[in-house]
Amino acid sequence: RKSRGLLRRRAFFVAVVAAASACALGGLALSTVGASASRRVLAPHRGAGSQPSSSSPQHLVVLQHGLSGTVGDLSRLARELQDKSGGEVLVHSAGYNAGRNLDGVSAGGRRLAQEIVDVVNRHSSLSRISLVGNSLGGLYTRYALAELFEKTVGLGSRGRIAGLAPEAFVTIGCPHLGVRRFTFVAVPQLLRSAAGVLFGRTGEDLMLRDRACLLERMAAEDGGFLESLRAFNRRGVYANLWGDFMVPFGTAAFEPSWGSGLLDEQSVSTLLRRPGIEVVDREVLERKSDGIALRWDVDASASDAASVWAMDDDDREAAQEADMAANLERCGWSKFAVGFRSTGTFFPMAHNKLAAVERSGWRKWAFSWLEGTTDGDCLMGEIAAYILDSPEDS
Repeated sequence: RKSRGLLRRRAFFVAVVAAASACALGGLALSTVGASASRRVLAPHRGAGSQPSSSSPQHLVVLQHGLSGTVGDLSRLARELQDKSGGEVLVHSAGYNAGRNLDGVSAGGRRLAQEIVDVVNRHSSLSRISLVGNSLGGLYTRYALAELFEKTVGLGSRGRIAGLAPEAFVTIGCPHLGVRRFTFVAVPQLLRSAAGVLFGRTGEDLMLRDRACLLERMAAEDGGFLESLRAFNRRGVYANLWGDFMVPFGTAAFEPSWGSGLLDEQSVSTLLRRPGIEVVDREVLERKSDGIALRWDVDASASDAASVWAMDDDDREAAQEADMAANLERCGWSKFAVGFRSTGTFFPMAHNKLAAVERSGWRKWAFSWLEGTTDGDCLMGEIAAYILDSPEDS
């Protein structure tokens, strides 16, 4: 009897893990709903996403949407940038990747790079550039930077991006370390191959299953990608502390010890004990308000970044992601941890709130009532102020 009982418990546990893992992959698949329709309706159209604040803008801010996104996804952030810019910013919502997100990070990054070149060629007054990548768009922007980076000679010179001086680089809920160990519920090895079936080459990149090991190379000191990141005056990451089903905190903030998103809420207390963490708004931590809960700056000169995480050397995957995170951290970043009252372990719908994604057409009718992305409106002014290096009005 004891043996039969043990077998039943083990069978039940296996069934629960399999179901949860299937839900994790299935939930990710929801983000591709309508992708084929997007290829028809939202074919990239040059210049349609550009919103100049004046006839002679100096600062180009490029906004890149995420998986199955549209040029209108980051419209709320675009409006904040225009309102705060004082007339010198050209906000360009990238469109070349609309409906074309399954052919890999490198393909999307090259399309974005070409789009940036096209925009720069149309506006001779531009002298500075900032980039914002939402979700998968953050990986596109990192790849595009390496394509467009030009070394320059001179005292204090950091290089150029498409001929422009780099200003600010920001990612919002971006899977910097991939999602191999950072789905909301851990996905067993046997199911990871499904990512390629569901998301094509992009899925293989995100699961770190591609032959080129692209994400690992993009975070390697000798990979040719980090130098372009270091060229920016400011680098910021915004990540959900809890309740992000799509891109949990561990990969969005490249904090590899966090693992899958299911345990994010329990990990907050550990993060609070880390030296240098600034509590921006305690009410957010107490679930009384929405917004930025914590902030901390990572010094680019730190040589022992990897020692922050006590990872098991026998765990090859964890060690690999720890190395990726440590190399990224050495670029120097400001990290912003965000919380929303309505989300958590049992309602992990924070992902699109983080960028205040603005839906349109059938997507608005189908998703907005569930996602409640207007909760993220309070963040848009903060992000715009960071990009423009201007104080945020209280």
